[in-house]
Amino acid sequence: MAGVIIVVAAFWWWAVFVAMHVLEPEFNPLKAPGSAYVLGPYGAWARTSYFALSAMLISAGIGLAADLEKTTLTRAALSAFLVAATGSVLAGLFAMDFPGPPRTLSGWLHAIGGLLAFFPWPLGTLLFSLSIRRDHRWRERARTLFTLSLLSIGVMVVLQLSIILLGFGGYAQRLLLALLFAWTIIAGLHLRLSPAAGIQAAAVLK
Repeated sequence: MAGVIIVVAAFWWWAVFVAMHVLEPEFNPLKAPGSAYVLGPYGAWARTSYFALSAMLISAGIGLAADLEKTTLTRAALSAFLVAATGSVLAGLFAMDFPGPPRTLSGWLHAIGGLLAFFPWPLGTLLFSLSIRRDHRWRERARTLFTLSLLSIGVMVVLQLSIILLGFGGYAQRLLLALLFAWTIIAGLHLRLSPAAGIQAAAVLK
């Protein structure tokens, strides 16, 4: 079940995100973050992508934690995914201030939500990847997932430096999202083949 939710939520997120580039061309994708689309005439549609992302992260975190060996590493990765899911909801509830840095309460809450999403998510992928490397059932996916997690952390650093030095990072954010979604979708597709993830998922949060 976790794998199905991951794939469906990811499909919805990307369908909406790509559509926003066509429906709201006033935002430069190289500079404007994806959050800017909430401010446009189709903002209500853009806002749904945050909740789809949250559902994907929760499903991926619980599904992976159920499927993998229950270690401190796996629990830390699950916590990172749940924090990222919470950050996504927070960012979706409050619109950003654009252009420029946060100036209003809504802008600050959105920025906090963004930080809670974009820092724990890459970290969680790395922690899960380290656990996956120890599991022989994931042998065919382990190297790809580990590489994607390292790339996502590197691009996350580039994103932060770009925002600080250039004042924008839309291009880096899109690359980061592509890497993170690729990691999560690959993991989700593998979970569909694992009966343990579906049977044990309910026990993970106990």
